[in-house]
Amino acid sequence: MARLVVVEDLVGPSVLGRGGHAMHVLQALEGLRRLGHDVLFLEFLDEPPDSAALGSFRTLTSEWWDPRRAALIDAASGQSHAGAEAGAVGSFAASAHAVISLAANYRREPWPLLEDVRPRILVEQDPGYTHLWALEDDPRDVFGVHDVYFTVGANVGTPRSSLPTSGIAWQPLWPPVVLDWWTPGQPVQRDRFTTVGAWRDYGYLEFEGQVLGPKVDEFERFIDLPGRSGEQLELALAIDEDDPDRERLAEHGWLLEDPAIVDTPARYRSYIEGSLGEFSCAKGGYVGTRSGWFSDRSACYLAAGRPVIVQTTGFEDVMPTGKGVFAAHDVEEAAAALAEVRSDYPRHSRAARALAREFFDGEQLLAAMLAEAGVPAPGSE
Repeated sequence: MARLVVVEDLVGPSVLGRGGHAMHVLQALEGLRRLGHDVLFLEFLDEPPDSAALGSFRTLTSEWWDPRRAALIDAASGQSHAGAEAGAVGSFAASAHAVISLAANYRREPWPLLEDVRPRILVEQDPGYTHLWALEDDPRDVFGVHDVYFTVGANVGTPRSSLPTSGIAWQPLWPPVVLDWWTPGQPVQRDRFTTVGAWRDYGYLEFEGQVLGPKVDEFERFIDLPGRSGEQLELALAIDEDDPDRERLAEHGWLLEDPAIVDTPARYRSYIEGSLGEFSCAKGGYVGTRSGWFSDRSACYLAAGRPVIVQTTGFEDVMPTGKGVFAAHDVEEAAAALAEVRSDYPRHSRAARALAREFFDGEQLLAAMLAEAGVPAPGSE
């Protein structure tokens, strides 16, 4: 058994109330636990948490994890706001076999209490954005300093994508899911394709003469899809109440759902399992760089046996498409994929679940990650 420290945001200001993000973190933790490791989860905050953040942290760790194996830490002082005390965290870290960061931390220095833990493993989530931001500064100020680097961008560092690597030997890692947390064959509560997202996150990038924008710009390429396909398409969307795109989406037949419907992991899972399938666009930074990015959200749809139709990012270079999952370049391809799924839904539902087992099984993915980093498997010492 290895002792592992996992670092990521769970209730910080940018992710509080996003059930899908919490589910992503919790599935990684659960996958590592099921491999037989002793896992401590840490979240570091620059500012003291408010009551909402504290309450959410305690609820999430109690219902989905183990409060004794989690702590909300002040990033400056190393003191604990909730969960395990700083002394217990320090004692665990002193004998830890690795520290795993589930996203770029945008800091060069190791986190307090973790300075001596090696190897340091990074699992980078935003290929395109972090890689291009790193060009504007010292890459260590974006990625940190680690021993092994993974990315959800399957094409990063290959001839399939010209995205800069900053001299780092990136290795691909699909988003892990806990398969038995998802139940295929649940009754369809919403006979339509849905997705979950934020409308204007991340802003704009320049890459090889292109301006790459947020989801709002990519959805504009598919704005006519409801009318073209005859399908109801629903977005559980974080969008401002006064955003003029609300009216534009409605005029083109898109349905908007309050993102509060997915504000916890349980509600997020219920929403996905109750949907017919997913249609979604990706942020321009993933699309225009051909990074090969594939969403942890889409992986959850597949695990629930819900077919997925998503805008191409290059993931189709390494994942079979046309059965259970489809990569769409434009409205015509998306409409054809929606019709194909409708024509034989049971077949595509079974294929979706099979793809989840083949590509996104958390225990297999995380075991391979740890082996690559030289972390001992349970019983191997």
